[in-house]
Amino acid sequence: MVKTASSSSGRFESRASASMTSRAREMEQTLEVQAEGEGVEDEMREIAVDARAPRVRRDRAKTASRELKRRFQSRDARCVILAGGADETNPLTRRRARSAVHLAGTYRVIDFPMTNLINSGMRQLYVLTQFNSHSLVTHVNKAFPSELFGGEVNGFVEVLPTSQTREHGETWSLGSADCVARHLSSGSLTKYTYEMRMEDECLRQLGSLDECLMSELDGTTIILSAEALYSMNFAELLEQHFLKGADVTIATCNQISSDQANAFGILDVDEMTAQVNCFIEKPTKAQLEEFMQCTTEELESCKLDANMGVYVFNNSALLELLTASKSGVAPGGPTRVRLGYDVKAFRHSDYWKPLRSLRDLYEANISIAVGGDAASLLTHGRQVYTKPNFLPPTTFHGSVYTEKTIFSDGCLVQDGSRIVNSVIGACTSIDKNVDLEGVVVVGRDEIMKRSGGVNSVPDIGANTIIRKCIIDSDATIGANVRIVNAAGIEELDRTDEGYVITEGIVTILGGAIIPDGFVI
Repeated sequence: MVKTASSSSGRFESRASASMTSRAREMEQTLEVQAEGEGVEDEMREIAVDARAPRVRRDRAKTASRELKRRFQSRDARCVILAGGADETNPLTRRRARSAVHLAGTYRVIDFPMTNLINSGMRQLYVLTQFNSHSLVTHVNKAFPSELFGGEVNGFVEVLPTSQTREHGETWSLGSADCVARHLSSGSLTKYTYEMRMEDECLRQLGSLDECLMSELDGTTIILSAEALYSMNFAELLEQHFLKGADVTIATCNQISSDQANAFGILDVDEMTAQVNCFIEKPTKAQLEEFMQCTTEELESCKLDANMGVYVFNNSALLELLTASKSGVAPGGPTRVRLGYDVKAFRHSDYWKPLRSLRDLYEANISIAVGGDAASLLTHGRQVYTKPNFLPPTTFHGSVYTEKTIFSDGCLVQDGSRIVNSVIGACTSIDKNVDLEGVVVVGRDEIMKRSGGVNSVPDIGANTIIRKCIIDSDATIGANVRIVNAAGIEELDRTDEGYVITEGIVTILGGAIIPDGFVI
C-alpha cells in the first residue's frame, strides 16, 4: 500500500505543492540528460528520474525527521477516550453512562483509564460521550480541571458530546469509529497537535517547505475505552510503537482463558516480532481451536492474546482507516491487517477487567474491598484522580463489627451493625443492628441525612439484613427488611417495586423506597 508523506494538519502542504511540481520537472530533465550522457541503463535511468530530488536533500530531510521524532514526548500524543454507548441490560446505567458508574465508593470507572494517561505524561485528553452523559460530563469537568496540569497551555481534558451535522445527515453517531471520524472532520480533535509543533521546528531547521514534506512527519493518536480497569504505563506503549515502526499498535492481555474467549477479540501474535498476523472476533470453541491450531486439551494451556480496546495509531493510518470505514463499526484488527498496515501487539500481563455487565461491576467492587486482584489498582504508591468531595469523616457509634469493607467519607454507622465484604459509598447512613455482606452501596455526594435533613431517615433501616446486593444512589431501605434472594432467582424485573435481579445479583434502583418488613 502506498501512503502519502504528508502532515495531517497540512498547513504548508498546499503552499509547497506548486514549488515541488516545478522543481520536479527541472530535476527530471537534468537527471535524464545526465543518465543518457553517462550511459546509464534504462532501468537505472527510470529510478534516477523517479527520485525527483537530489540525494543530499532527501537524506537531509530524513535525518531531520529522525531527529524530530526523537523529540516526541508523551504530551504530543492525542488521546481519545471513548466513554461508551447504550447498555440497556444494566440497571445501574439507566441514568448514567457505564463509565460514570461508581467504583470503590469514591471513584468512577472513567477515573482509572484517565489516571493511566495522566500518570504516563499524556496531556491532550479528549473524552467522547454518547449515552446518558450528564453525570459523566459533570464528574470529568470537576475531576480533571486544567489546573491539574498547571494551566490549559500545559494540558487539558476536553469533553466532546456526540452531535449531528449536515455532512452526516440527521443521525447521531453510529458507533465508536463514526464518532471519532465526525470529531476529526469537524476539527474538534485538533486543539493542539504534535504536527503543529514539529512542523514549526522542521521549518526552522530545514528552512524549506518541500523539504519538510519529505521528512514524513506523522503524529500519533491513542484511542481507548473508558470502561475497563487496569494499570498501564502508556509511555512504554508509545516507545514500543516507535521502536517497532508500526502503523498501529494494539494492547493485548494474555490473562484470558479459553472459556472467556467468546467475549473478546483474539489475536495471533508472533512471539519474536510482536507482529499481529490475524484476528478473530468472539470465537466459538471450535473456531478458537482452529485459530490457535491446537486440540481441546492443548487449548486449556494456550496463552490467548485478547484485544484490550487500547490502540495507538499513526495519524495518517487513522485517517485512511476512518475514511475507508463507512459502516460505523470500529476499525478493528481484521480491517487493519487486511489493508496491509504494519500492526504490532503490546502485551499487558497484569490485572485487566473490562466492565461489560452488572456482574463485572459488582465483582470489581467486591474484589477491591476484600483485597482481590482489583485491589492492585489502589495502592499507596499510585495516585488515582477523581472529583474531590469535601465531606466529614465516617463516624461509628457504639460497637460495630466490620471486615474487608471500604467506607467512603461522610458515612454514619450505628451500634450493633455487622458489615463484611462490602463497599459503602459516601454519605450513607446505616441504622442499628444492620447486617450487610457482599453489598455495594453507591451513596451520594450530599450529607443531608447526617445533618438532619429529610427527618434523618437512614438509608438502611434498623435490623435489616442484605446479601449480594447493589444499592443505587438515593435509595432508601426501611427497617426489618430482608434482601437475601433465598429462592436463588437469576433474572427478575420488578422495576415498579424498586428492584431488579440480574445474574442472581439484586439491584435496588436509584431513588427507590423499600418499605419496612419487605422481603426479597
